[in-house]
Amino acid sequence: MATEKDVESGEGDVPLSNLSPPTEEPPKYMPTENAGADAPPSYASILEQIKAAREESDGNMDFGKKASTAVAGSKGCTVCGALLLVVPVAMIAVGALSVHKQDCPIQRMIPIYLLVFGCFYLLKGLISLAERCRNHRDNESEKNAKPNPVEGVITCFLFAWFIAGNYWIYSVYTIVNLTDPSDALYCQPSLYRFAFWVTTVVYILAGLCVLFFCCGCFAVCCCAKGKGSKEEYTVS
Repeated sequence: MATEKDVESGEGDVPLSNLSPPTEEPPKYMPTENAGADAPPSYASILEQIKAAREESDGNMDFGKKASTAVAGSKGCTVCGALLLVVPVAMIAVGALSVHKQDCPIQRMIPIYLLVFGCFYLLKGLISLAERCRNHRDNESEKNAKPNPVEGVITCFLFAWFIAGNYWIYSVYTIVNLTDPSDALYCQPSLYRFAFWVTTVVYILAGLCVLFFCCGCFAVCCCAKGKGSKEEYTVS
């Protein structure tokens, strides 16, 4: 039997030519013709998406649009939207209980407003959540997603119903009685306060969104101005 030393020196029974590794090359796997052609770029975080939007945008307005689309289509925004579905569920519960008890004689439309608004807002939220989950599953961006006409119709109805609810709630704010159930101006305090604050919080959140949007636009303009000054200084 040939030893390791014999094999190295070529004196063993086994020729060195039989010990050489095979010269055949491993098979090459060519990518398919359309592999990855339709796949969108994959980003590690929302910050990288915003950075990419900044590089691809033509101006500040285009950057703001792309950045807001990236934030709206993020998984974090989807999770927040799912958590916010607790609000319409609470509106449905409070409104249905108050309609059954008829404990708001000053304005019987307040509990109906909560019930109807909660039902349609919950339906809209579920449709939107399903669309977002489908987009994340298919790795499709928000800007390429097709708008849902049903969701658009529900949004228009909710806007009109919200305006009507504002009138029903705020018109009795100064005369509502929250203590005497036998009074014709009475409204169950938990019901009225819930309806009042749910409606008022919408305006608070809208104001905060406008404030953040203005701050974001100001920051983008400052960054663009600083970048332009730096490039001008470099050229000169």
